[in-house]
Amino acid sequence: MGGAAQYPRVRRSAPKVRTGCGTCRLRRVKCDEGRPSCNRCIKFGVECDGYRPPPKPWPEPKPAQKREILPNPQQTQTAMRSGMALPSSGALANSPFSSIEEHQYFELFCVRTGYDIFPTFDSGCTRLRLLESCHFNPAIRHAIVALGALDKTAEMVQSFEKMSLTPVERDAAANVHHQNALRQYVKAVKYMAADAAEKKLDLRTMLLTCLLILAFESWTGNMDLAVNQVHAGIRLIQEWKENYRNDEDKYTRLSPAPYVVEDDLVQIFCRLAVQHSFFADGHSPELHAVLGMEGPRFTRSMPDKFEDIFEAGKYYNGIIRRGVYLITTQSAYLGTDDKEDSDIWRWGIKEQEEIQSAVWRFNKAFEPVLQTVADGPQKHYALFIQLSMAIGYIGLSTHLSIDESIHDQYNPVYKRVVFLAKAVMKEMPATSKTRPSNFCFDTRVIVPLWVVGLKCREPTIRKEAINFLLEHPRREGIWDSVFAGKVLQWAMQVEEEFMVDGHVPTWARIAGVKWSAAELGAKRAVLVCLQRVSGESEVKVRREKRISW
Repeated sequence: MGGAAQYPRVRRSAPKVRTGCGTCRLRRVKCDEGRPSCNRCIKFGVECDGYRPPPKPWPEPKPAQKREILPNPQQTQTAMRSGMALPSSGALANSPFSSIEEHQYFELFCVRTGYDIFPTFDSGCTRLRLLESCHFNPAIRHAIVALGALDKTAEMVQSFEKMSLTPVERDAAANVHHQNALRQYVKAVKYMAADAAEKKLDLRTMLLTCLLILAFESWTGNMDLAVNQVHAGIRLIQEWKENYRNDEDKYTRLSPAPYVVEDDLVQIFCRLAVQHSFFADGHSPELHAVLGMEGPRFTRSMPDKFEDIFEAGKYYNGIIRRGVYLITTQSAYLGTDDKEDSDIWRWGIKEQEEIQSAVWRFNKAFEPVLQTVADGPQKHYALFIQLSMAIGYIGLSTHLSIDESIHDQYNPVYKRVVFLAKAVMKEMPATSKTRPSNFCFDTRVIVPLWVVGLKCREPTIRKEAINFLLEHPRREGIWDSVFAGKVLQWAMQVEEEFMVDGHVPTWARIAGVKWSAAELGAKRAVLVCLQRVSGESEVKVRREKRISW
């Protein structure tokens, strides 16, 4: 994986700034303190609150029962120009929304955005909890409205030809929705800050808040802030689960108390932790620990035959968590000084054999489901499981080897991974004919194709994986496909400088690539790797490149 190489991090360090503008302090980002408005706020497209204490939270909208929200002529014209359908007056009569636009974006989230961005395995429970929270939590309500506005922005940009708009009209309409998204997000952040100061939020609400911040920041390209939300959510889950440490049965469950936080919500953060383990930002003990909390108990309870795709999905996720926990343990704690007869080495071998056996058992139990799976979302989920299990099995089988040439024997599997990734994208459930989905919380194709581009040295397969990432821009959780493709292009160039007869020699292969996460929000990064100088020497040199995307 990308984080396997051992060399110092490249990370910017700077003193914390506590005198920035109110908006930057609320977003917890560094402020450049420009006057009269800071450059970060100008670039982000929001009004700078100035250099004073953050303003008090905005008052709650008055109860909708006391007044009817009816569209006025100006609102009607704006909505028609921007391609938004007007809701009926009855739809707004008893709603918590203060304007017709808020209601429109919320409706869009309900019918499309909420289905696109949540993981394939989600039963709908998390989405339902979010919508329920809108009635009494203004932070969640404004964040959902902001995501609906972002979705509308994406639609306007991608479908302007079908809407008979000129490029100028398209950009103007899209900009309106984008500015609305930013304004709603700033409102949400202010309410979140006020709730946090009063410490009145329950655990479920705090986790839902983390997800919404992650979604907005990731969708708008602020990947460093999105990563912070993964860490924040995992810390909350760990602290909560520690209360059940003396109850082994509850402690080793995904959620020790589903009536407090549902399995699906914990599952989303566990999947984000899996994503992070492939993200070259250094080892994270907290994310590593949450993957190992469940232990082997769950996978050992796997039946001989699955009843349906959803039962298969539960055990698939359990196997993936257990496998990634093993791989990250090896990367972080198994060094060159550990002998093959050491305790940690023996544990690694035993765990590897058990998980490999679980994979074979899973495939056998999954076969009847594959034969009867229906077209549509279930077929997409089945392809996604096959894709993840294939790339996971390679990682599991190769992680104890320091010889990069071991990956050559898996070239047929890497070829199948690329095929399955394309099939997953082709079968992606579409809630809109005008705008293909290009963001979701969960990993779907980016991480599997990342592994192919990094570890498969067969030129045709490798280039096919990289080109697919670059030609199909999308964001999955904390991953950006274009960024991943750019990193892999450089890794391939570094190795293929020394290609002989179409083959990359073992000594020229790099173990991984690291980058400066502090610059991801600005869409630029410094890439770093270590490479041996020749086949006759063990000396390694540092290779470095600055990229933007």
